[in-house]
Amino acid sequence: MIRKDDMKKVLGFIILLTLATILHSQEESNEESPFATTSKSTMLWKGDVVGVYKNRMWIKVRIYRNQKISKLSLKELKGKFTEKKEYPVFQKSTEILQGTFLVRETIFEEKNINSKNQFFEIVLVGDYLPDSNSKIKEVTTDTYIASFIQEDFYREPDAFFKGRYTPPRKSIFHNKDRKEMVLVSRGLFLYGQGTDPVSDNFNPYFLDPKTSTLKEIPSFYIDKYEVTNAEYSYFLKQTNTAPPPHWIGGRFPSGEDDLPVIHLTFREVEKYAAWAGKRIPNEFEWEKAARGPGVIEYVNRDESLGYQIIATKYPHGDEFDPLYCVTRESKVEKPVSVYELSTEGSSPYGAIGMCGNAPEWTSSYYELYPGHHIKNFAFGKIYKVIRGGGFSESAKHSSAIARSYGGIPNLGEDRRAGFRLVVDYRD
Repeated sequence: MIRKDDMKKVLGFIILLTLATILHSQEESNEESPFATTSKSTMLWKGDVVGVYKNRMWIKVRIYRNQKISKLSLKELKGKFTEKKEYPVFQKSTEILQGTFLVRETIFEEKNINSKNQFFEIVLVGDYLPDSNSKIKEVTTDTYIASFIQEDFYREPDAFFKGRYTPPRKSIFHNKDRKEMVLVSRGLFLYGQGTDPVSDNFNPYFLDPKTSTLKEIPSFYIDKYEVTNAEYSYFLKQTNTAPPPHWIGGRFPSGEDDLPVIHLTFREVEKYAAWAGKRIPNEFEWEKAARGPGVIEYVNRDESLGYQIIATKYPHGDEFDPLYCVTRESKVEKPVSVYELSTEGSSPYGAIGMCGNAPEWTSSYYELYPGHHIKNFAFGKIYKVIRGGGFSESAKHSSAIARSYGGIPNLGEDRRAGFRLVVDYRD
């Protein structure tokens, strides 16, 4: 049995221990963290006292140059002494604070301060106030004065890098084939369409985009224009490659230098890409370059992410215009010069000719989009997707979402399309 007196002692000890713990935690919480402040006192300059005059009221100070004041002009230096009137005085041998010098006037003996000099001298006129604990009651040549400023010694990374990020160039000229390329910036991408489930470009998640169903496309550069006959001819000469068989006499027709090269096989395009140090875009990269990201991200009231659909059917918008797209409706007998295409029909990123004129190879196999289930003998790892339509195709088949394919009987024989290339953007 525990006696009542013992129980009272135990309870009293527990109460005392609890109170001590609370008081200790309060003391700890009241202690200022060493990281509570983000600035510290830094010496701006140090000046040795080399002369004392007129009853210790005038002192000559030799100030040695350092990185903080080496680039200051005479006018800027004078401004520093005008701003501040009180300077601490330290003993040279001990580095102990001895007092404060109150400056009434500053005299610069030199009219011009040579930046090559290691030091300069000034005369300070004022009063000396010794520290109460100091044994030195007057300024002597065994002392020096200094000026201090407050500097940040810690800065949040976001604050440090704010304004320091150099954005990538909107366009570049490739160093190999000298073609202009435009930037397609990184971000989520909404592909395909969501209204026609029997079509090969149907995206089951189109009307309800989420982070998990959108494509994350890294930044890349894409050729602003399709590769032309003249550019492809230059590649053939540089690599001693045989020209396409439809080039009579091994040359493209006269006057068609700037027309997009067409009727190439996928393997021929691969060889050009390897020579140029580029690659063939996949179909999602091609589509994003043609129509933009397709969505705008926003934050809901519950802090969840939402996406507004802004996808368009054509590079210039949702309505077809034969002035912007060279298709069957344009009633032309062959492609037109890539440099004569309307800039009004360019994509949101500035790529031109991504609607009609010439079909373009992509590196993607002709497969169903995720979540879509229809049957077609062509789906699989056999044929490659072709995008962009052409001058002989309809507006529907030349839209930014239209898909076709090539590779029959194989990718080395089917002369199905032309091309443009991409290079990855590396931070």
